[in-house]
Amino acid sequence: MTVSVRPDVARWRRTGFPEVVLAEGKSIEEIERALRRLLRADGLAIVSRLDPDRRERLELPDEVEVEYDGRARLLIARAPGYDPPYRGGRVAALAAGTSDLPYLREATLILEAMGVKTREWVDVGLAGPHRFFTALRELREFRPHAVIVAAGMDGHLPIAVNALVDVPVIGLPTPSGYGAGGSGEAALLSMLQTCSPGLTVVNVGNGVGAAAAAAKIVRTVLREGGND
Repeated sequence: MTVSVRPDVARWRRTGFPEVVLAEGKSIEEIERALRRLLRADGLAIVSRLDPDRRERLELPDEVEVEYDGRARLLIARAPGYDPPYRGGRVAALAAGTSDLPYLREATLILEAMGVKTREWVDVGLAGPHRFFTALRELREFRPHAVIVAAGMDGHLPIAVNALVDVPVIGLPTPSGYGAGGSGEAALLSMLQTCSPGLTVVNVGNGVGAAAAAAKIVRTVLREGGND
């Protein structure tokens, strides 16, 4: 099957963010059908929560460029001629610990597919403040339009970052931790309850939602000519 892109009907142009296919609960045939439809309409198709064994069973047209990250369980497919819309955008991405990285990477891979430049800092949680302050200095030099911060446990890293930078910060709670709240509830509630004003918070493990929030910020900045 040959993919013919029709950018005039690209659905994601309505909201500034592409549709994402959630693999969980869908058959291989249903995922393939959704991918082909999105590739025709948008030139870009994304599948989240796709386990490696199911990735091996997917069949896509030969001319489609496919990128898959097993840790993030994310597949990105690009049709020939796809042109990323947000070149010039910059988003910083921090993970408090290495165990938070799969959820952060879900967000950054999607943003990069849309043309946004991202930079990641990993293992910069408040358990190691010397690493945190080094990352904060480098982040400011990067001059991002938005920042995504993934954290489990007590979820304090996004709160600290939000209190120290002047651009939008998106808190991404993750299901890492011990005992009560170890599925992300403690991190989520901590971020929601923060006294650091203006922190945006998505649901536990929702890297897609974090990417959507950051993409809309980038879109607004670029539309207003603030890409320097």
